[in-house]
Amino acid sequence: MVVERTRRTRRALTGVLVVGTLVTGLFLSQAVGTTESASDGTPVPFPDRPRGLPAQADWGTAMEPLASYQPQLSCAAAALPGTAGLRDLVLSSYDRGYDGGAIRSCASGGQSEHKEGRAWDWMLDVDNAADRRAAGDFLGWLVGPGSQGRAGAMARRLGVMYVIYNRKIWSAYSPGWRDYTGSDPHTSHIHVSLSWNGARGNTSFWTGEVAPRDYGTCIFFAETPAVVATPAARTTPCPAAVVSPRGSSRPFGWLGTTGDHVRKAQQLLGIAISGTLDGATRQRLLAYQQGHDLPRTGALDDPTWASLDPMTRTQPVPRWTKSQAVAWALEAGSPELHRSSAGKAAYAVQVALDLPDRLRTGFVGQRTARSVITFRDSHGLARKPVVKQQVWRLLAK
Repeated sequence: MVVERTRRTRRALTGVLVVGTLVTGLFLSQAVGTTESASDGTPVPFPDRPRGLPAQADWGTAMEPLASYQPQLSCAAAALPGTAGLRDLVLSSYDRGYDGGAIRSCASGGQSEHKEGRAWDWMLDVDNAADRRAAGDFLGWLVGPGSQGRAGAMARRLGVMYVIYNRKIWSAYSPGWRDYTGSDPHTSHIHVSLSWNGARGNTSFWTGEVAPRDYGTCIFFAETPAVVATPAARTTPCPAAVVSPRGSSRPFGWLGTTGDHVRKAQQLLGIAISGTLDGATRQRLLAYQQGHDLPRTGALDDPTWASLDPMTRTQPVPRWTKSQAVAWALEAGSPELHRSSAGKAAYAVQVALDLPDRLRTGFVGQRTARSVITFRDSHGLARKPVVKQQVWRLLAK
């Protein structure tokens, strides 16, 4: 049952939770369209002095490194501030083309930063001379060397990962224009994808300062999405994802998903039943996850279903008693736990603290953290949500 559920989950998330430079898989199908690129390999001719966007801050000489690739791992309901800011500034500065959208349904298509609010499409028809000139100005300014002679100067300052136009792609992690052979030749629009720093607007273009790298959102349990983005940047790498101590036979779903399983979730959540995981359902899911010590993915993932609908639960870890859970932890070297720790040890401490069944999720959320603090306080320890060897030993008594 667990193996079969894992296979179903992988099928549901195929093309969505791919990590690393596998985005190149998006470029393998044959492009269509007849518009030719510029003779020098750029998508359109670039002017000698391209007209760019007006400066939004005093940049100084410090500049970001070229952005690395950060794939879409979570689902957003709206464009992030830096994405929206870039859209508005481009449209007002060039007065050409129109907004092709920043956000996409998470339930359709493959992996895309659009689904995370980190990409924008600027509709410019390459067969229209005025649109083509605007594209040449913007792209020439974006990827050019700037006043300091550094490749992709404005792409660095904006946190641009890659741009696509007229069957050509420029990426910060592999600079230089090369052929783009995706199924959509992008002759109708420029696609811009941003890093997390760029999408949040935490770059020198907007602030005048070079910020630490933003690692974005984290996946806590394997085969699930990352948690939804918060306003604050994450400046430390994410922990390695672990296997969820509890799974479910229910299908996966997130924003835009439809079906009977969504109706069942809406029934269990006590909200209007539409069969579509819409914005209101997502908000209710986020609230449920917050209150039941689950990663706030806003999705109907395995850990969430296991808590929401226990009858469908699968469990790859033992069904411990309290003493068995503590004995396992002591034998395993007394694993150290903090807020947002995830995995088998987190499940063990939830059992040892005798938390309600629906809170035994394997994730140290706010309610588990409060229980740890209460237990520590009752034994004269500092009031903080940390479990170390001393706490495990006290739990064994």
